[in-house]
Amino acid sequence: MPYKQLEHLYKSSTSIPIKDVDRFIIISDLHMGNNTRRDDFRKNAKIFETVLRQHYLPLDYTLILNGDIEELQKFSLGKILQRWSNIYTLFKHFDQKGKLVKIVGNHDAILPLHHDYFLHKKLYNSLVLKYKSHSLFFFHGHQASNNIEKYNSLLGFALRYIAKPLGFKNASTAYNSRRKFRVEKRVYGFSAKNKIVSIIGHTHRPLFDSLSKEDLLKYKIEQLVRLYPQVDQKEAIEAEMATIKQALKRISDHGALERNSLYNSMVVIPCLFNSGCVIGKRGFTAIEIADGDIQLVYWYDDRKHQKKMTLYEEGPFPLAGTHYSKLILKKDHLDYIFNKIKLLADCCDQ
Repeated sequence: MPYKQLEHLYKSSTSIPIKDVDRFIIISDLHMGNNTRRDDFRKNAKIFETVLRQHYLPLDYTLILNGDIEELQKFSLGKILQRWSNIYTLFKHFDQKGKLVKIVGNHDAILPLHHDYFLHKKLYNSLVLKYKSHSLFFFHGHQASNNIEKYNSLLGFALRYIAKPLGFKNASTAYNSRRKFRVEKRVYGFSAKNKIVSIIGHTHRPLFDSLSKEDLLKYKIEQLVRLYPQVDQKEAIEAEMATIKQALKRISDHGALERNSLYNSMVVIPCLFNSGCVIGKRGFTAIEIADGDIQLVYWYDDRKHQKKMTLYEEGPFPLAGTHYSKLILKKDHLDYIFNKIKLLADCCDQ
């Protein structure tokens, strides 16, 4: 599988060294619009703003906005800036501290043409963070699809003049499931070949260690089966198994993308991560890097009806003075990730 486009993007990326003391929050796919019912960002705008303002900004996290922040294929930049001035004020607070990175996606690809945009000179197509001798490669993800690059303007016309008037919204798992899965698979192959970690958005599907939610649920079942003979409280494990089976059924009923794995072999190389999106039904997902760890997190509103979460490692962690809480869905140390990539990639090369 050729990776010429991704290789060029990687080699042309700005490279910044980081240490364990550095903190990053990676968020993508806000799809900010005009703050009407047709604006996908609207329903999670309050939790997004509150979490950034009261949690990540005071803790000196660098905010990496990894593409499709503005929905410029449906709305004008002027209208978005006007209707979400509070969000842009928040972005400016990060920027004033030197803690903001803005990466362009396919839905906001025309941003570089807006010379009066306040971050015009700081827009990136991609970025590489160097952790020790290892690379964390950040880009939106659409660059892995030649068709999206080629027909992006035509797609924008269709969204603005057909989808928007009819009231169609962006699904939390992006449209064209098969194409988006192929994008993930291409990025996975490129990352495994180069023994790097790629962190993307675009598909709206959270990934950790190259594993989807279904993959992680199946691993959870295996862990519970191994634990079952060793514990006295077998009823608790049986109840958790039943909950996981229900979650797997919901995924199976949902559609093809959620059922797809990125690999066909027994070896899973943990080289692909995806921050998901901010336009989920009950909250938003993001990726944190801090203290040498990388973790996939989920922020949600306690007041909203929550289906029972079946897959998280730590939490919930309430945000003081609010109704919002965070779950750590999956967590590993970067040294462990890169050691695993090296060993498994070397094994596959032989």
